[in-house]
Amino acid sequence: MSAAQNGTMNILGRSGKTYLIDIYSPDAAATQWTFNSTGAAAATSPTQLRIPEDGNIIDVSIATGTACAGVVFTQDNAQILGGVVRYANVLNTLANRGTSRIPVRGGAFLGGTTI
Repeated sequence: MSAAQNGTMNILGRSGKTYLIDIYSPDAAATQWTFNSTGAAAATSPTQLRIPEDGNIIDVSIATGTACAGVVFTQDNAQILGGVVRYANVLNTLANRGTSRIPVRGGAFLGGTTI
């Protein structure tokens, strides 16, 4: 049985600071991720996150169980080139989960749409 899932996204800023953002991934394709930088994300959390500084999304960790295949990241409502993450590669149960380097701009609004 599929269900919505919570997870964590790490953004490494140009300054060297790491931002840990909780995410909520709905269990239906073409729906928006929600974000919370101060606690657990839920269905009612904001669908966009303002990036505090230039940097890279270096990790996405999500539990198994969602019916969706992954997420497409957007920045200011435009798809980020190379910004697709497949859930099969970022499950938090994988011992050797790889890292990402998806660039994000400071001040931009980050979003994610399930696929």
